[in-house]
Amino acid sequence: MKKTITTTALLSVLLLMSSFALNTANHRQIAKSAKESVRREIIRSITCPDFIEGDNPANQVKAVVEIDNDGNISIDDINSGNPRLISYVKDQLQNMKVKSLGQTQKFVLVINFKAA
Repeated sequence: MKKTITTTALLSVLLLMSSFALNTANHRQIAKSAKESVRREIIRSITCPDFIEGDNPANQVKAVVEIDNDGNISIDDINSGNPRLISYVKDQLQNMKVKSLGQTQKFVLVINFKAA
């Protein structure tokens, strides 16, 4: 009798732990998907400026951005081989508002500009 109760309790604990693990994994996947959605929204909103010529590695911008609860974007760091492009992207991001992620999120944004 004690063995049956112990086995049942052990199985219940294992099932409960599995449920928590799956729930945490699903939450992480949803958060990752939301970040990716915001990344795409930002990239689609920034058009290629007229001063970009050819396909040059200096036409890539990497920025660490933070989205607050209201969808406002702040730039923590930004790098590019093209100083004019840095200024352009900063201006675009500071005037942009995106869908809120529900909480403040920080992530790396990479934009590759190519002349058409």
